[in-house]
Amino acid sequence: MRILPLLTLLSFSALLTAGELKITVLSDIHVSPGNANDKLMPDVVKEVNANDSDLVVVTGDLTNRGADRELEHIHNVLSGIGKELHAIPGNHETNWSESAGQTFVRLWGDEKFAIVRDGVALIGFSTGPYLKMGDGYVRSEDVAFLKESLRKLAGNGEPVIVFCHYPLADELGNGAAIARILRDYNVVGVVSGHTHSQFRRTIYGLDSIVCRPLTGFDGTHGYNLLRFDGKEKLEAFEKRLGGDILPVENREPVAEQPFPAEEPLPENVRVELLHADPASVFTGAAVTKSGIYYGTSDGRFVALTPEGETAWERNFKRPFYSTPAAFEGVIAVGLTGMPGGLAPGGIALLPEPKSGDKRGGLFLPAPAPVIGSGTASDGRLYMGAGAGEFRRIDSAGRYEKNDTVRFGTMQGAPAVKDGVAVFGAWDTNLYALDAETLELRWKWNNGKSQVLFSPGNVRPVIGNGQVVIVAPDRYMTALDLKTGRQLWRANTHKFREALGGSEDGGTAYAKTMDGELVAVETGKPEYTEKWLCDLGFGYDHAPCPVLEADGVVYAGSRNGVIAAIDAATGKLLWRYRGGDSAVNDFTKGPDGSVYATLIEGRIYRISGKTP
Repeated sequence: MRILPLLTLLSFSALLTAGELKITVLSDIHVSPGNANDKLMPDVVKEVNANDSDLVVVTGDLTNRGADRELEHIHNVLSGIGKELHAIPGNHETNWSESAGQTFVRLWGDEKFAIVRDGVALIGFSTGPYLKMGDGYVRSEDVAFLKESLRKLAGNGEPVIVFCHYPLADELGNGAAIARILRDYNVVGVVSGHTHSQFRRTIYGLDSIVCRPLTGFDGTHGYNLLRFDGKEKLEAFEKRLGGDILPVENREPVAEQPFPAEEPLPENVRVELLHADPASVFTGAAVTKSGIYYGTSDGRFVALTPEGETAWERNFKRPFYSTPAAFEGVIAVGLTGMPGGLAPGGIALLPEPKSGDKRGGLFLPAPAPVIGSGTASDGRLYMGAGAGEFRRIDSAGRYEKNDTVRFGTMQGAPAVKDGVAVFGAWDTNLYALDAETLELRWKWNNGKSQVLFSPGNVRPVIGNGQVVIVAPDRYMTALDLKTGRQLWRANTHKFREALGGSEDGGTAYAKTMDGELVAVETGKPEYTEKWLCDLGFGYDHAPCPVLEADGVVYAGSRNGVIAAIDAATGKLLWRYRGGDSAVNDFTKGPDGSVYATLIEGRIYRISGKTP
């Protein structure tokens, strides 16, 4: 059915009367220098400057992958808008950022804003996801910012318009919790993007306007216009670039769903909430006899006692995305900035405390923020130094690096076995280095130039002379460990980034985007599936690595579910929902217990024998 235009070739100002607040909203413009959307931007800037809006808000996905070059370029383009302008990041800025999100903050001043215009509180905040694929999630510190902004700016019933990238439903892990906060105030609208479709609906009891992208699936180009009457009525329109102003489609409401009922655990299995951090956590944990170590979104590195109490913490004032690794009495973790601003990134070697002394440590500068994790092997640590360098480090801080190859951003932990270190990077390549000399043995890519298909965030599995990986191209691939020769590629399931190996290297376990766990034999000349287990996760794209420990395989979902599977048979043994955010990682402790972290700051310990 053809939708007739509400107004044809009329300026936005023709719709307005005095005292109204007018906002232009740009969303999902996805600009890279020279691409098709970039070529549309001069016309967008010209139209926005000519309309009668009071200010402009960009609700995320300004770029294709958050690269510094893209961010610098679009910041320069948007500076041509001669109106007050506010921008928040989208998943394309926070997921693949080579600066760990710092370039966006440097250019725009912050990832959030809270202002009052014409008696209306306008509040915008980031929704992630942060440095790995998965659902969006409002960080704990941003939740605190939202609560304080609402209290200060709207505590007496003033109208509020909220801006974020993800709509509150579906792909925002704590969207329902955010809605419960907002419902206590006079929120007249929640404005978002991300879906690349345009509609208006009530989500969790709040009027929600989901904005169109610059270029739609139907080939049209445009943006959105908002008009608030100063009292209670918020209207939304689509503006076709160079053309009509159209109505926005209304859709059926989305109701908040109850938290699923708790599933019973086997009698001799215990899943214990060991600790709940007030900040968000995007790392896994290192576990030793002395304690549990992890990093937070607000820049604290935390050590817990084995009982889960805080033993000590150090504030580095930059978020952590690197899962700590324990080796030779030290805890190694990547830094997204050196203390004192001495380098854009670094690797900290912190002594594992055996007494009351909780300070000290060695700090190795790195050429870029370090978001990847390290792997200990034979008393040394193998780890990417952000982008550019791959290092082998000893516990005294001495390191060697490969000087002949400049690597892209390295995120997943490397696999080190049989004299080879294998890792991927966000430059389309998988690399294999000699574990002793660090010389390049081989590199491989899938033949595609799209960097977002890179094996940048996967822990390879090495077993029976093969390297097995999965990647966002949705293939599982096996390569010859010695030569890098491609042996087979399979897309029988929707693979992505969640992978792990058996303790003997004979099996690779991959979680699919359909919420299955697949066991595949290594060492075979073709894809050989051992078993398939439906985890009951449904659609799932979180990259939580898979862990086998003592005959049990552990997988984590995008919404806080931990599943345990029998390694021999593929039988689902039990599931436990620990929260509403993604499971980051699993670690086996020296006592045989398994530790899991969730983005919402929860640390779990799994103990007991699974039947």
